[in-house]
Amino acid sequence: MFILHRPTPDAAPEDCVFLSQRDIRELQFAKAAIATGWMLLCEEIGLDPADIQQVLLAGSFGSYLSPAAAIRIGLVPTLSVLRIVSAGNVAGEGAKMVLLSSRERAGADALLEEVQYVELSDRADFNDRFVEQLAFPG
Repeated sequence: MFILHRPTPDAAPEDCVFLSQRDIRELQFAKAAIATGWMLLCEEIGLDPADIQQVLLAGSFGSYLSPAAAIRIGLVPTLSVLRIVSAGNVAGEGAKMVLLSSRERAGADALLEEVQYVELSDRADFNDRFVEQLAFPG
């Protein structure tokens, strides 16, 4: 356990803000799953990661992770940090837009015609690729 903040010099560990081995392991699993998804989807559509124009880091995790850190831990492909944007709660915002606007709802429906679902976990090479991505670069 690595203590990040101790409110008082004699504070008990449970009263401190700390980073545990479990926290690191969960980050590794999330990072490996996302990085594996990047690789497999790029291969699936024949796209070189360098061709990606913009990456949106969404949700609370994406909001608190800098673009440079996302690259450094191997979460996203090595791109210019200017192409990586912390987007916040885009799922919640999108849900509000669709609920409040018939035009946005029609746009979302039209987008469904362009999207193709790709099941990654069923791929024979997913687990091997996932394990390769568990380590942090460097």
